[in-house]
Amino acid sequence: MPKTVDFDGGQTRKQNQDPGVAGSETRIEQAEARTAQAETRTEQARTRTEMAETRTEQAETRTELAKTRTEQAEIRTEQAKTRTELAELRTEQAETALQRAVNKQFPLREMTDTNSPLEELSGRQREILQLIAEGQNTKQIAEFLKVSPKTVEYHRMKLMDFLNIHDVPGLVRYAIRVGLLPQEKRVTGLLSRVQNRTSGP
Repeated sequence: MPKTVDFDGGQTRKQNQDPGVAGSETRIEQAEARTAQAETRTEQARTRTEMAETRTEQAETRTELAKTRTEQAEIRTEQAKTRTELAELRTEQAETALQRAVNKQFPLREMTDTNSPLEELSGRQREILQLIAEGQNTKQIAEFLKVSPKTVEYHRMKLMDFLNIHDVPGLVRYAIRVGLLPQEKRVTGLLSRVQNRTSGP
């Protein structure tokens, strides 16, 4: 039986294979496109992360600056408070020196005025003496007068030196004797002193 030659068989087989090859190429192209898109999204995400980190650093910097400004404001407030207290001390010293000069100029006033020691006290000294007599301790007096405890201690020392009284009970007795402590506050002051002694400084 004679062989027949299939002149278009190779072309037919090639045509039958082309759709599969084309499909593979299409899928490769699609995969490459998706890969490119994923890389783009990754790059965008990285950019957003860097921007977020930058904003966070800026926020931290602003917070640190605000904290620094707050600390500086507190320092200035403390310095202003210290200057005020120093000014008050200088005023007290000036008033005391002036009062002594007046007493030297007019000595009869001391002999005729039975309350002269009290009258010679400055307003702040009388205020602290009254608060001591009411049973307030150093910290309470400082908080009430908006001054430092050292300022209260300084005035108390000056009071004791001026009045020649060397303990707090003596100051209390003096305040009561000269009428600086009202009658209704004497019991309250006594209770406060007892409470301060039992609770500590």
